[in-house]
Amino acid sequence: MKKIPIPFHRRVENFQRAGLPLIIWIGAVIGVVFLVQQRGTEYTYRGLVEVVDHIVAAPADGIVSEIPMELFGRVEAGQVVARLDSGPLLARLETAGAEVLRIRAEQVVVIASLESEAAEITRDWEKDARRFEMDAVDLRVNLLQEKVDLETDRVDSERARLAYERARKLVDSGVSAAAEVESLELEWRALEQRITKAEELVARMEAEFERAEARSRDFFISVPEPLDPEPRLAALRAAAKVQELRLAEIEVLRAGLVLFAPVAGRVRSLAATPGRAVVLGQELLTVTPDVGAAVVFYHPQVVPLAIVAGDAVEMQRVGSLDMVEGVVASLAPEMEVLPEALWLDPAVPEYGRAVRLKPTPGTGWVPGEPIEVRLALD
Repeated sequence: MKKIPIPFHRRVENFQRAGLPLIIWIGAVIGVVFLVQQRGTEYTYRGLVEVVDHIVAAPADGIVSEIPMELFGRVEAGQVVARLDSGPLLARLETAGAEVLRIRAEQVVVIASLESEAAEITRDWEKDARRFEMDAVDLRVNLLQEKVDLETDRVDSERARLAYERARKLVDSGVSAAAEVESLELEWRALEQRITKAEELVARMEAEFERAEARSRDFFISVPEPLDPEPRLAALRAAAKVQELRLAEIEVLRAGLVLFAPVAGRVRSLAATPGRAVVLGQELLTVTPDVGAAVVFYHPQVVPLAIVAGDAVEMQRVGSLDMVEGVVASLAPEMEVLPEALWLDPAVPEYGRAVRLKPTPGTGWVPGEPIEVRLALD
């Protein structure tokens, strides 16, 4: 039987229906295999924006006077967040002032004794040496008294400013009269002016005292015979030095009466209330910055990938398409339990090695926010 030839257009139609799809599928499989072999293996991790809390602690033992903040309230860097009661400090200043008066009374007795004994000294250069010593001691005691008064004014000024600010808030809320606020402001401004003048006076007295000390030292070096300092004046100098150190301590304590926010953010916790006694280093409140510092993700133990510092990663918010590039900064030395927010099953703890990325500014991510991290292995 003679075979009937199949027309060419029929052969094309049969190839399009049967052969072409098979070739396309084979090509697609080969292409996918090739692409998979060419691209790197990608790993996805779960992480959190790092929470770096700033703790505001008591700089000394004392009593909390005021915490003008609310829980979760916003604060700016440098804003007053707490004040300690200045009463105990004022008591110490009164004691320091009384001690200065005691030193001054002792000084009067010593100088009177030295002046009566001066008639028995026959050498003029010895009389001059004692006079230089007495002048230096007199300047030192006077300077000490001015410093005590200055520190007292500084504490009083802070109290006056606090009273003024409280009254101004009451006026803004319609509770108090404006005349009272004006009176308190005038009192505060007057104290500030007095402090400025006192600081200038103390600076001049310190310079004068240094010159007097230098004159006394130079004269003792130039005398024809060795001359020991007068023991009674030396005792006065030692007593004045002790009080100067106490004043330096008081100055540090005064600076710690007012506590400021270290960063801009929100108050995460309040650990103290007005009227509560606190000790050195005790936490008063915690401020969390508005923007997270860095991202920390966790590398599971079962993933066969060695991560090292300097590896490049891509980050994005969960559910977001915006990608941000990052760099591995450091790795934890051991495995640890992941934060519960990253557990797939709330009842089953997960473990991993913490990996910290370098801070990436400008993301606007909130501390504690979950982040997806991708790292590709070429």
